[in-house]
Amino acid sequence: MSSQANEPRKTGSGPNKGRGKNSARRAAAAMLGAIMRGKTLDEARDKLSDLNDSERNLADAIVQAALRHFGEIEDFLKSLVKKMPPRNSLAQPLLFIGAAQLLYMNVPAHAALHETVAATGRREQPYRGLINAVLRNMSRAQESGTVPAPDPLANIPDWLRANWQEFYGRDKAMAIAASLAHTPPLDLCFKNPAAAENWLAQHGGQSAGQSVSPTHIRLAEGTNITKLAGFTEGDFWVQNAAAGQLAPALTAMLDAPADVLDLCAAPGGKTMQLAAAGHKVTALDISKTRLQRLADNLKRTHMSAELVAANALDWTPRDPYDAVLLDAPCTATGTLRRHPDLLRHRSPAAMAKLVDLQAALLARAADWVIPGGFLAYGVCSLQPQEGEAQIAQFLEARHDFALDETTPPKRFTPDENMDGFYLALLRKRG
Repeated sequence: MSSQANEPRKTGSGPNKGRGKNSARRAAAAMLGAIMRGKTLDEARDKLSDLNDSERNLADAIVQAALRHFGEIEDFLKSLVKKMPPRNSLAQPLLFIGAAQLLYMNVPAHAALHETVAATGRREQPYRGLINAVLRNMSRAQESGTVPAPDPLANIPDWLRANWQEFYGRDKAMAIAASLAHTPPLDLCFKNPAAAENWLAQHGGQSAGQSVSPTHIRLAEGTNITKLAGFTEGDFWVQNAAAGQLAPALTAMLDAPADVLDLCAAPGGKTMQLAAAGHKVTALDISKTRLQRLADNLKRTHMSAELVAANALDWTPRDPYDAVLLDAPCTATGTLRRHPDLLRHRSPAAMAKLVDLQAALLARAADWVIPGGFLAYGVCSLQPQEGEAQIAQFLEARHDFALDETTPPKRFTPDENMDGFYLALLRKRG
């Protein structure tokens, strides 16, 4: 089995130790339980608020390992447990976090067993013996080499697995699923190629940085970007290189400076790319909170854009634009490496609603492009319904648009060590 994290020598002291206390394992189980009940990974991190830094990092790593291998763990547990504890009991997530430590992390078996069983509280006492027995059986299976073979596709919900296999084929779908077990690298986007090249020459060696596009530098390991040289000066921002392809591709079609509308713009990576290229940018987003993050990012990077807080389905611009960029709301399955909780929350019904919203936003955006102008479309989704099929349907309805011949649509997938992303550039006739 693969390893994801190393066990700290001490998991806590004082009041955080002992059965049923707020130990790293109990907090991890509470966090995973909250996600299983519908909370996002970020929302559920409030369960770690009482831990020290070392415990918090350990608990977060355990939860992410459990989420990345959720299906594999669930299948193994079902072979060992006749009847699982109810979902509203912390006993079930305790089983998952114990299994994650044993099977997918560098946690010694005795530590994983003892600390996980010790994390049971009064409400979980009826299941304490079950948790102990199941985890011991898992440990014995490891020792005897009888742990089930890895099956990354087991971690993908049935509907999504079928979707990927139909579109990509089984081998590609398997490669994508396998890639989701690993945390993604950290990509930095710079204002221009010269700035990226200069930073890499001066500071790249300290972070094992490498160029992955003219404006993107990839760091070998995640780090605190606020401590990196150039952050305070506003030289860069975080943006995966796949998502970072859309705005430069649009800029290549335009004669700068151009009037560009960035729809669903926050937190602003593409807005900043467009502004850095010299365009006059209007950035629209429905969320005032997210738009404030965009304002903060623009201030730090010493760039400007007109910010509009509005629903794109209700808003109407004063005049049409030379180009509209739409990074549409989507299932975000392309970001599963950093948001493994999404696999627990997405559904065919949710995707269908998002597909309808994307179509509505495309229709609105198309009307705001001048004749001869451009419409750039992107989604961080791995499903063709939100990418290829969406654009095909749009072109069937809008004969005044055509795919740009010089820049064919592109699709990136996580097995290429990129976020999943689809982009298409359309030109308006006239």
